Amino acid sequence: MPPRDVEYLLLGGGAASATAAETLRLEGATGTILMLSAEGVAPYQRPMLSKQGLLGAAPALLHTEAFYREHKIELALNTRAVALDTAQRLVTTDAGEQLRYGQLLVATGAHPRALGLPGESLPGIHHLRHWAELEAVRREIAAGAKQAVVLGGSFLGMEIAMTLAELGMAVTVVEMGGLLLRHVDAPEISDYARQQAEARGIALLLGESVTTIQGEDHVRGVVTTTGRHLPCDLLMVSVGVAPATEFLRDSGLALDRGLVVVDDQLRASAPGVFAAGDVTSFQDPVFACRRHIEHWDNAVKQGRLAARNMLGQARRYDEISYFYCYMGAFTFSMLGMPEGALERVPRGSLEEKSFALFYLKDQVPRALFSIGRPVEETRAAEGLIRYRVNLEAAEAKLRDPDFALNRIHTQTVLVLQGGGALGAYECGVVKAMEEEKVFPDIVAGISIGALNGAIVAGNPRSATAALESFWSELAVQVPCWLPPEAASAFASAQILAFGVPNFFRPRWMPGGEMTLPGSWTSFYDTAPMRELIARYVDFPKLRASPVRLLVGAVNVATGRLEVFDSYVDDLTPDHILASGSLPPGFAWTEIGGNAYWDGGVISNSPLDIVMDRCGPDGKRVFIVDLFAGERALPRNMMEVLARRDEILYAERVRSDVRLQELTGAYRELVENILDLAGPAVRARVRQWPQYIQRMGDGVGMEITRFVRDGRDGEASSRDYDFSEPAVRFHQEQGYALVKRTLGRG
Repeated sequence: MPPRDVEYLLLGGGAASATAAETLRLEGATGTILMLSAEGVAPYQRPMLSKQGLLGAAPALLHTEAFYREHKIELALNTRAVALDTAQRLVTTDAGEQLRYGQLLVATGAHPRALGLPGESLPGIHHLRHWAELEAVRREIAAGAKQAVVLGGSFLGMEIAMTLAELGMAVTVVEMGGLLLRHVDAPEISDYARQQAEARGIALLLGESVTTIQGEDHVRGVVTTTGRHLPCDLLMVSVGVAPATEFLRDSGLALDRGLVVVDDQLRASAPGVFAAGDVTSFQDPVFACRRHIEHWDNAVKQGRLAARNMLGQARRYDEISYFYCYMGAFTFSMLGMPEGALERVPRGSLEEKSFALFYLKDQVPRALFSIGRPVEETRAAEGLIRYRVNLEAAEAKLRDPDFALNRIHTQTVLVLQGGGALGAYECGVVKAMEEEKVFPDIVAGISIGALNGAIVAGNPRSATAALESFWSELAVQVPCWLPPEAASAFASAQILAFGVPNFFRPRWMPGGEMTLPGSWTSFYDTAPMRELIARYVDFPKLRASPVRLLVGAVNVATGRLEVFDSYVDDLTPDHILASGSLPPGFAWTEIGGNAYWDGGVISNSPLDIVMDRCGPDGKRVFIVDLFAGERALPRNMMEVLARRDEILYAERVRSDVRLQELTGAYRELVENILDLAGPAVRARVRQWPQYIQRMGDGVGMEITRFVRDGRDGEASSRDYDFSEPAVRFHQEQGYALVKRTLGRG
């Protein structure tokens, strides 16, 4: 049979695939979506296997059958991929069917590592990775299993041990390392976990491993390295996993120890192929290293981002992964990467079950262990880790459990609007901010703001000289004897007729486009600006700049605002020009076969793209408003046109009060329902990553606006008045306002 065509083919039936399928539809994907799952059950909450699952709960499905049906997502159960041909874009299934994909997601998860011992396939030996295996364990318990040995004292092994003990079984944990929960990398926490396990009657053998499995028709016991004989009728193995990627060996994809090698956008080495979850070796931009994570939360987040990038959104994976562990009354969350941390700062008390441990390197937080702490604290710590905030000034206060982390700002953001010649005002703003030692970590710009922003990002912490030189090259000289209004009118007329030499030139001038005006798509050519901006910004170095640059442009064909991100895209002068290609004055700019217009056509408020790409939490935001939000009624036609543009391009930070009220109401409802549960359940739920991330308000934004006042009776020509007096006036006005606003002028 000929191959079946599938636009979006998702391999795997876990969290990454299920989240990707949902995201594809929510983000507007219209093509066919097919998920292949090796299990016979629709995607479910896999972490419940070692907890509620062992206690008898039914599978907690991620989506109902109706959801898949309504969203036209096809789910093929008991089906696995056995081969991939990236050259032909073909996947072969175990049933012999061939599937030709447009976009492919590899999210096949992991399978347990073999012990390499005779007898490890005996009945009664389980790894607890799938629902069918859980059901087998439950049948063993129902048939009278009384003694259990758990191999492995890490997160999953200890969860299994505590749950089996809760079921009344005699449990022994054998851990080859000297500590429980060794990945926590904190002896005091490992010791506390040991105390909690022993209080439940669990026997612990640390520094030992199993050498022999006993039994003929069923496991009967094990022998350890020290010769101990441990009888058991249930052997639970939790000693690690291997990626389920055997079918990729001849695919042509780059693999590292069986893991799919992907970049920070989760793209594999073949076109149209992405990977997410347990199978990935990904480039982590937060910790500047290649990582592999086997957490549920990571699979969900990577599945979501992979789907967005399958749709061409070009986002990088810079999330902080959470891990949740339930050991009876000992329930904790962990986030970040403790490896490499040189210092640990505790707060609170383990005995009182209100404790946090910060892992730091060079005063920068890398990870957090938390039990019983406020969710707001954990959410704030997530931002501090994600944005690598130096805590040298606050390190001593970290030990104080009453010190609120939301007092620490994570990043400084500079938001620059579009406004043509009014962009000189932004030059003055940057000069004053640098004098006041206020430097942005992120600069977002639209149109002329994109040009200024590129120079700021390309000259971190010292952009003033470059900006002033840039604007001096744009300034048009006018007769010095003309009064200001006449000089402005003279310059505007001159610019309309002859352009700005280093910015744009008319198509009717010699050297312009030699075509009839009826075929023009713009009045001016911006080629001079391409050359000018390249002299002030070393574009290949933008990825390594400490200042992240975000610019917005409108895709002419789709009508959508797209974001160009210096930490994701290899930016060129064309990306910056695209953000300022305002029709009909300027032609669209082509990038990668797509045509782009000025981002201000849709939104002149790039704060939106900062929140979308970098999150809202903990930001200190400085917004330059080139167009006043409020002004007296216009008195003539010129002022009418000027006021129209002010309203059209004014900065708007949308504050949806009704949405805030609704969100608050839902949070109150969740808390009221949770109050009906007992203390143990409340403590457990409040450690869930989903609860922390949805109920813990992040650190709020602090917004400062620098609003340009303008001049009385300002004409609509102000945005193309590049006369030297106007440029100087705007620079001085922006500089003076920042000095006054920051209280030092």
